Amino acid sequence: MSDKIFAVTGNKIASLLIDENSLKFSSHKFNSKEDFQSSWNKKISLATKVEIKYDSIKSFRKEDTDKDILIKYKTWAGIPSHCEFAFSDNEDYEIFFNLMVKERYFLRTEQTLTPFEAIRNHAIGLLAVIAFTVFSFYQAIEIENGSVEEAGSGKARMFNLIIEQLGVNGVIAIGVLIICYFVLQIWTRFSNPPNQTRYLSPNA
Repeated sequence: MSDKIFAVTGNKIASLLIDENSLKFSSHKFNSKEDFQSSWNKKISLATKVEIKYDSIKSFRKEDTDKDILIKYKTWAGIPSHCEFAFSDNEDYEIFFNLMVKERYFLRTEQTLTPFEAIRNHAIGLLAVIAFTVFSFYQAIEIENGSVEEAGSGKARMFNLIIEQLGVNGVIAIGVLIICYFVLQIWTRFSNPPNQTRYLSPNA
């Protein structure tokens, strides 16, 4: 489908190869299809590899105001999963979408999100931030009072060390800043919901 290696950003992925059967993501960067394929075929490799076969994809979508593309697909075991990534070069978006429509026959649809659809994920994030801020606040109080239990794991000890350095006021200040950011995002998206382009699988 394409000999080009696309530079992408995402969770442990840095390059994308669009071949005849699937989308192949790797955590390593490559200059050619041959180098990508050679690394991909190695049984033992330090690279993170993600392969998404076309017939497993349910849809992929992108908001006009966001660079990320969200792919929803099913794993080999039939378990729903997703992959989120963005192209480093803005011109690659059009190349990718054209390949998916013209060669893989995905159906393009466009819609303006409803206000509640636009804020749903941000509202969940806001609730999570509030809950974490409250937990950190009480943890900071216990640390100042010397009543906190000794952490068993390294991550817990690191968390307590950070909370101790911030103190009660620091935890509140950072928590409020993040909460204000989410509130602003929610208000902006609710007032002016973005357009979303979806590409539906021809097998859907």
